[in-house]
Amino acid sequence: MKHYQNTETGMIHAFEDGIDLHNLNNRNIPTTLSEDIKPKPDDSYVWHQGDWIKQEDAPPGYTQPVSSIPSYNPAWMAYLLPYTAVHRDGASELNISLDQINANSYDGNKLAEVVAVLPLGTPSGLPALISYDGAIAIPQCEDFPSNADGVSKLNEILCSILLGGVDTEVLHSDALVVGSLQDGIRLFAYTPSIHTKLRLNWAATTDRLQPLMSPRVLMVVEIQKAYSQGQQVVKAIHNFSAFFLLNGYTAMVYRNNSDALNNLWITVEQLTEYLWAERYVKNKRTFSARVAKCHDHVNRAIQRDQIWAKQQLLRLSKIISKECHKALSQARCKRNDLVHYGTVPDLQIVEALWKALPELIEVATGISELGMRRLLGSGTNAWAIPARRNFDEWTELAVTV
Repeated sequence: MKHYQNTETGMIHAFEDGIDLHNLNNRNIPTTLSEDIKPKPDDSYVWHQGDWIKQEDAPPGYTQPVSSIPSYNPAWMAYLLPYTAVHRDGASELNISLDQINANSYDGNKLAEVVAVLPLGTPSGLPALISYDGAIAIPQCEDFPSNADGVSKLNEILCSILLGGVDTEVLHSDALVVGSLQDGIRLFAYTPSIHTKLRLNWAATTDRLQPLMSPRVLMVVEIQKAYSQGQQVVKAIHNFSAFFLLNGYTAMVYRNNSDALNNLWITVEQLTEYLWAERYVKNKRTFSARVAKCHDHVNRAIQRDQIWAKQQLLRLSKIISKECHKALSQARCKRNDLVHYGTVPDLQIVEALWKALPELIEVATGISELGMRRLLGSGTNAWAIPARRNFDEWTELAVTV
């Protein structure tokens, strides 16, 4: 290996022997590399004006020098899950054969090619990019300056797609992918994952088979339509948090009933408060005398901000249906049991709450027939045990161990 030092930053760069840096024509390689390397004495030294100096000798306001080479098209990224192939049209499928998968001879670069954009409406004007294998990328710019900002925005995008009726999963901060737009056409990921391995033809045969042979297929227009409807919801309800709805749905799919109920109930309370302020309070005088009488009866609970009282009045004023109110009441009781006694809720309670949420959102936004009504949260996993089972060998082993 041949080592060089960047005279701007003091950073060491290593290249294979025999490589001529001048002929590489790579814009990411600094032109300020020198073969004359000045070793850093120890961690108490900093780089300043081409040499190492003691930290205490640095001028007032000293900051670590940054290379003049920009980071080209850096991105925060997340993947559509389950593994997805995104097609522009019926003719854009890669048609990867079983023989190509077994021989590992498919063109992995094609998986990373950008096939669609989603508008973000941010000051930079840069859109989100979507690759063939379902990666969603947003720019690492002033719009999203930190990884927390990146996670938040990507979850908003994923939740918007979910609201529009396309199954997605929540992004947690430990799963955030760091990458970039490469060669002006494909999304490159620096973070290891099965997507990265498939793109680089590094995945084992068993890992290649399922995603490449039978991925979920989504059309670009389908994603864009779902995203557009979801964005209407996000923009219409000022106190709506995309993360909680998405996290609750993901937990429901994976049968984590406690997390599902907790997160979905947060969404319920946000929607209840919105409906209370925008649909009930602003129209209070138009409701019947029965509603006014009930309001007076539960007024003390309302003053204490108790959600059940507001939901009861939303039902009596016919802002929400009786069926919706019943699902909310049952979920609230089970959520209280969870919080106060640690009682894990049944899946049926969670699913009933999920089915009640579209009505709340539709009433709040005026949107009819949200796409999320099509999502049942059953997921792709087979949760039932095998119909016929034999544990003879297990029993024999347990005796001998």
